[in-house]
Amino acid sequence: GHVTIQRGCDKFCTFCVVPYTRGRERGVPPREILRQARAMVDMGFKEIQLLGQTVNSYRYEDAGFADILRAVGAIPGLVRLRFTSPYPLDFSPAVIAAMAETQTVCHHVHLPLQSGADGVLARMRRGYGYGEYRTLVDALRAAMPDIAITTDIMVGFCDETEDEHAATMRAIEEIRFDNAFTFAYSERSGTVAARKMPDTVDDATKQRRLDEVIAAQRRISSEIIAAQVGRRDQILIEGPSKRSPDEFLGRTGTFRPVIVKSGPGVEPGALLDVALEGTTSA
Repeated sequence: GHVTIQRGCDKFCTFCVVPYTRGRERGVPPREILRQARAMVDMGFKEIQLLGQTVNSYRYEDAGFADILRAVGAIPGLVRLRFTSPYPLDFSPAVIAAMAETQTVCHHVHLPLQSGADGVLARMRRGYGYGEYRTLVDALRAAMPDIAITTDIMVGFCDETEDEHAATMRAIEEIRFDNAFTFAYSERSGTVAARKMPDTVDDATKQRRLDEVIAAQRRISSEIIAAQVGRRDQILIEGPSKRSPDEFLGRTGTFRPVIVKSGPGVEPGALLDVALEGTTSA
């Protein structure tokens, strides 16, 4: 089940139109979040996902995101708590501690990097440099060694040089994300970039850079997945698999998809302990 805890965005990244279309950040009152979450658990939902444009920037009076994680995470009957999409700037030590200490919180975080080059990050107005991002990843992994980290990467942003692209490639190798959503920059009308920053990287260069990012990430993702073979994990069954009626799709706490044969007790909402026997590229 999904519970929206925050609307709007105050970040004003130069490539994004959200703050102009959805307004300033506004937090939903904690009692309303808890009411919705409890109602979902009472209806039989085992997993809840908290939603916000920059979900970890949540504030309502004196309550912050760490408080919400702990409060929702303690609802009796809830098995898993997820959230999306956090912003790298507002990942306080309190939020990391709440994730590590609240048993129901899944050890997976989607943490959009966008670029490994400080110059590009500055032109995007992301508010952090690569060093700060890297420090945050280290802190998350220190608190939760099994955490899966996924990201967004954008290539070909205004004036991106080959050196800046190389910095992104280095970041991908250094951090070793579990997965990445990758994009070539394209102008969105109404954004600062569209108004003030010429889109200087040609399409062929964007496509080549995108192909390089995708190839590196595919290799790393498949290496991480292959390393799971032989381990045991707990999965929550989501539903039938797309490929076969005799199989079901479940996910680990780290959000990795796992296919199991149907059988007694294999049904949506079931929690199963499984041995991971093999992998595909995905």
